[in-house]
Amino acid sequence: MVYELNDVSVRINGEEILQSVSCTLKEGKWISIIGQAGAGKSTFAKVIKGLIPFFKGEYTHNQQPLPRDSKGNMKVVPQIGYVFQFPEHQIFETTVYKELTFAPKVKGESPERLEEAIMMVMGQMGLSGDLLQENPFQLSGGLKRLIAIASVLIAEPELLILDEPTAGLDPISRTALLKQLKAWQGEKNRTVLFISHQLEDVAEYSDEVMIFKKGRLLVHLDVNELFLKHIAFMEQAGLPLPEPIQLLRLIEAISGRILEPASCREEDIMQLVRSVWQSRGLQNDG
Repeated sequence: MVYELNDVSVRINGEEILQSVSCTLKEGKWISIIGQAGAGKSTFAKVIKGLIPFFKGEYTHNQQPLPRDSKGNMKVVPQIGYVFQFPEHQIFETTVYKELTFAPKVKGESPERLEEAIMMVMGQMGLSGDLLQENPFQLSGGLKRLIAIASVLIAEPELLILDEPTAGLDPISRTALLKQLKAWQGEKNRTVLFISHQLEDVAEYSDEVMIFKKGRLLVHLDVNELFLKHIAFMEQAGLPLPEPIQLLRLIEAISGRILEPASCREEDIMQLVRSVWQSRGLQNDG
């Protein structure tokens, strides 16, 4: 499964929102999309899903053009799931069961396959089966969000777009949700496009990162390459480094050493920082 854009540009109301974007989205990758407000992140995601009917350039899936209607307008891509900001606003059915089964029924899934899919996705999102007959509108905000996301996952999208899915969540809930989504992605070997302004989450969960600036794709790099070797791109985009990377740079300045953590993830950075700081303390004691 490979999705490719070649020289794609989008103009809305006379303004060019995306400019000559070319990229390849490979199977099984968690690809984060970052950039300042107005950089074109959400427009790019909508092009991928097929929510923008007309654009210049080529968009292919496994080297085949995506389907268009008789007027040449892009069609919505059914095998791509899209979780918007505040996904709980996407809920419309009167019970959790109906909400989860809407998409599979449209696809014509058998009753046996439907029940199996419900139990699987409920388990993946940490939801109790007791909720199935509950009215989702009467549940807590956190449960609504999990149910809304589960209703997208149950369709088993081969590519999942997450547009700020943790907006408004406290840090504990945010971490729990991202861990669940990362586990789903790894288990299913799916591709994820993750739009976020939480750069610590980007460093923690990504395989690759795309930086947009003023409608252009500035760079598309391996996450460790970006945050540990090519931070100039972050400065160019006007973005701060994730806090663990900032701490790493501070310790480098204090110790006078170049530090090379195993990855840009917080656990690897903190392990290295602790060892350097402890060795520095022992040297001072000596």
